[in-house]
Amino acid sequence: MGLLWLRHPVLWHSSRVPSGYNYTAMTPEQIKLIRTPFHDWYTADYDYGRTTVYFFCAGIFLFGIVNLLFRLRHATAGVVKCASVFYQSVVYRRFAAAFKTLEAKQIYVSMVDYHSPPLSAVTIVLSMIVFFAALTFAAHPYQWPNMAMGHSPPIATRCGWISIAIMPFLIVFATKINPIGMVVGVSHEKLQVYHRWAAWIMYITALIHTFPFIVQEIKLGKMSTDWATQPWYWTGVAALVPQTWLVFMSVGPIRNRYYEIFKKLHFVASGVFVSALFVHCNFSLTSWDYFWATAALYGVSWLARQGRTIYNGVRHEASFEALPEDMIKITVPTTLTWRPGQHYFVRFLDLGIHATTAHPFTVATLADDVDGKKGENVMETYARVRGGITARMAALCAANGLRSSRVLLDGPYGGVEGSLRLYDRILLLAGGSGATFVVPLFLDILGGSKKAGTVGACRTIHIVWAVRTSGALSWFEDVLQAAIEAAPEDVSVTVSYYVTAGTPLASDDKSSADEKSATGQITKEDGRPVLANIVKEFCDAEGTVGISTCGPSSFNLDVGNAVAERQLAIARGKALCSEIYLHQENYSW
Repeated sequence: MGLLWLRHPVLWHSSRVPSGYNYTAMTPEQIKLIRTPFHDWYTADYDYGRTTVYFFCAGIFLFGIVNLLFRLRHATAGVVKCASVFYQSVVYRRFAAAFKTLEAKQIYVSMVDYHSPPLSAVTIVLSMIVFFAALTFAAHPYQWPNMAMGHSPPIATRCGWISIAIMPFLIVFATKINPIGMVVGVSHEKLQVYHRWAAWIMYITALIHTFPFIVQEIKLGKMSTDWATQPWYWTGVAALVPQTWLVFMSVGPIRNRYYEIFKKLHFVASGVFVSALFVHCNFSLTSWDYFWATAALYGVSWLARQGRTIYNGVRHEASFEALPEDMIKITVPTTLTWRPGQHYFVRFLDLGIHATTAHPFTVATLADDVDGKKGENVMETYARVRGGITARMAALCAANGLRSSRVLLDGPYGGVEGSLRLYDRILLLAGGSGATFVVPLFLDILGGSKKAGTVGACRTIHIVWAVRTSGALSWFEDVLQAAIEAAPEDVSVTVSYYVTAGTPLASDDKSSADEKSATGQITKEDGRPVLANIVKEFCDAEGTVGISTCGPSSFNLDVGNAVAERQLAIARGKALCSEIYLHQENYSW
């Protein structure tokens, strides 16, 4: 029955030979206009669809170059002399610091409790909005002055092609094994912001595509007739309804509160949307090419994930136990390897309905070998009990019920893009369970410092870990203590614990500690850490600094903005340190 909704014969592309025009009812100027670029319906896919593709590809290429320079900086440090001279030059470091200022700086809107993405992401999104607004509204007219010039209003035509051309990139931004992320050197979760904004831009252009047709049909008195006889009208609405649901249900507060349901229905609605849109396009010109591209890109990513999951093994078993502060510890014996800070998507096969979805967990332990050799490793992850699968685990632990489950492991993903070992001083900051990301980095840096011949400049490491109550320190306190005791003599290691429960936010001009105790290289304080002061003091010395942070949005905001101030000082030539590298990891995406 589906083919009845399509024109016959069904083709890959429709014809580019103009037809249906009444040239005798048009003036010479109008005839000329409908044949010019960015006005000709029969070349609109080239003018607007391909232009959209070129815009995205140009941006990916540009940031691919930035990623290449970054990777060369880390790969050639201390090895290639001419490269070292370039990367240590004042011009490069000032330019890089100015760019990194945008990567670190965020905006907080207290009225709606909104934490913006880094300004670099905001700038990219704004450039997308400006570009597509210009592509939509620059050419005139928006509607034909003479219906003989065509049934499709020009602004509706161009927005339709912009929408279709955005679709492959929109889908790719959401994939786990992500070709765009591979080129630009960004893990999949950091591309989610572009997935969401591309969805909004596509939705707005879809609305601008839709309403001129509705207005025109109502004016001509043909709305009822065409709705009943022309399938592209109702198929357009059939696509627009799930698209509306997708963008509005993806708004942060709604998505986060109902994530389990949201995730399942998101895939269902996406399938309905793409299917209805496929029929709506009805192989007009090259419209279906964008669907084939989307299917190929998403299909390869999906198959790669399934293949890697099977390759990782189908006989893993996870055990879980309850910890203080509403935490769950998940342990998986395995022969897999991973880099510090990476995460796996874990599917729990024996936990009922939760077997239908996979959940990301950061690995809090080190693999004995990260060069691909098989060996016995223990993968430990921690998760705070909130709802869904973590609530299910907590209930089982409390009832002395099932405390293990067969699992499938998809990964690893993410991690720190560069090498922190290359920096003279390293600052690691964690808020709550963010320690699961920071602690493996710390252990890896110390382990690398012990290896003979390891290239690295790090001689100072400072860890800041803020928790709500002292009970939470039990998660990693013994691990950190043992690591400090085994640290090389030429590496200075200090750890600062902050217990924040029941204490107000500290101001920037005074210490946040109500009580303070010290044991060797470890200090414990009651109060919230003044992150801006910690970052400033750590960076106010000569040399290079590597910083990694993982915590709540407010925690990362304070760290990022403090780093942005220091980056700006470097760009102005008014800082003691010569370079700062920041890696931020968020609780949620």
